[in-house]
Amino acid sequence: MHTTKCYRRLLTATAVTGTLALAACQSSSSNADGTGAKTITIAMNAEPASLDPALSQSTAEALTYIDLAYEPLITQDGNGALSPGLATSWKYTNKALTTFQLTLRPDAKFSDGQPVTAADVVKSVDRDKTANGVIATTYADLIKSATATGSDTVTLNLSKPDPVIAQLLTQEFLVGAIVGPKGLADPKSLGTTTDGAGPYMLDAAQTVAGQHYTYVPNPYYWDKSAVHFTQFTVDVIPNPQTAYNALRSGQVSFIDGSPDTISQASGKSSLTVYSAPAAWYGVDLIDRSGALVPALAKQQVREALNYAVNRAAVTQTLFDGYGTPTDEISDSAYAGEGYDPSYTAHYTYDPAKAKQLLAQAGYPNGFTLTIDAAATFGDGVEVSQAIASYWAAIGVKAQIDDTPDSSVYVGLLVAKKVPALAFDYGVQPMFLESTDLLDQGGGLFNAFGSTDPELSRLLATARAATTPAAESSDWAAVEQRVVDLGWFVPVAVGAEQFYGAKSLQGVDISAENSSPDPVEFHF
Repeated sequence: MHTTKCYRRLLTATAVTGTLALAACQSSSSNADGTGAKTITIAMNAEPASLDPALSQSTAEALTYIDLAYEPLITQDGNGALSPGLATSWKYTNKALTTFQLTLRPDAKFSDGQPVTAADVVKSVDRDKTANGVIATTYADLIKSATATGSDTVTLNLSKPDPVIAQLLTQEFLVGAIVGPKGLADPKSLGTTTDGAGPYMLDAAQTVAGQHYTYVPNPYYWDKSAVHFTQFTVDVIPNPQTAYNALRSGQVSFIDGSPDTISQASGKSSLTVYSAPAAWYGVDLIDRSGALVPALAKQQVREALNYAVNRAAVTQTLFDGYGTPTDEISDSAYAGEGYDPSYTAHYTYDPAKAKQLLAQAGYPNGFTLTIDAAATFGDGVEVSQAIASYWAAIGVKAQIDDTPDSSVYVGLLVAKKVPALAFDYGVQPMFLESTDLLDQGGGLFNAFGSTDPELSRLLATARAATTPAAESSDWAAVEQRVVDLGWFVPVAVGAEQFYGAKSLQGVDISAENSSPDPVEFHF
């Protein structure tokens, strides 16, 4: 299993061969004019669903295409530390943590030379809230409004206290990827062009959608020292072995890793292997009220679905030793911030108990449900097939639907037509996950607005005890309640893996940030 979090588009052999041939021409380290200016070619296993930040996903693969052209308001490094981006400073302006002010740098310009103003930032954030993308459905309710409170200051008015809003404004979450006036005036153009204030901009003349995307320096970028290449090309190579061969031959300098090739890469002195816990994989039982599948309204049924899965076996089969079985929607990297080691094996594999719980709930013969295995949200197909095989043993018949188009998929979720979703979700502190996964007014992953009085109480307690400087241990109680409710059927925490040429520098990832920032790459 290739533990990536995006849709894989299969290219024909001819297209892949053509891409590699192009890469061979673009991997030179100096220009013909003798200036010594460098170029780089890397490979991702999937093309972007869109180059529009508002319609993209927060995945390592998708972010690569966005980060090069769009400077975030705040930058997050590989260890999770925050530093200035378009904003030079930021602060809360009230004790309730519901107003957040950013001061913009005076020298930032979009790639067409227009200065980045407070009004531009407001318009870009407002557009995120109304675009039909993941950002809108996830954060529209959190950021109630954005206001230009000065020529260089923007204030975000939040619908509820949020001590970590700064992290949501980094390149990892795309909310802070500010689009220029030209792009906002013609939003359809953003799917195939760029209009950001980042160090690079897309060169449409040298780009072939679905095959390779070429970026050149933004001539107006505020920090010339951060522009390391005269040309930055991202090739699309879906096949892990083909990508690995391209890396070994020097045609590309960096690729997505894969369990299919990890043993080959680990033994090569000319390569560096990067790996970090990235996401938990499993099923989100969204229809907890039983609107589409009445059985899911019963907690006993949801518990049965958890007891029915042999997590250790699934993890070994799908992750080849590079995953950790779990019952939680958090990870050990966030101990004290939600993860509870005593609950990671709460649901022991017990099909007999699962059948007993189904019978007690009134479903002795099981039931049928549909799992939407959204390819754009990860390796959903493989995850759902593995889980469905165990559910079948207790009489639960799962029909798996694969929805590769992200806009169609988002529409299905918003319309409450998906009872269960197989996907992977980036591991984060529970505070961040709770807004997206648990809140009644949350986003895509709680589309039916599920609520539980005890969970709501625990959330309120944890949030009241959390400050911008530290998380609260009360989040462990939230995690326990979520596991008890059986809202999710997590299976494993999988690692994100990348390989790079030994000469490549600036690749920095950790559990706190498993998406490398290509802007930092250099030789």
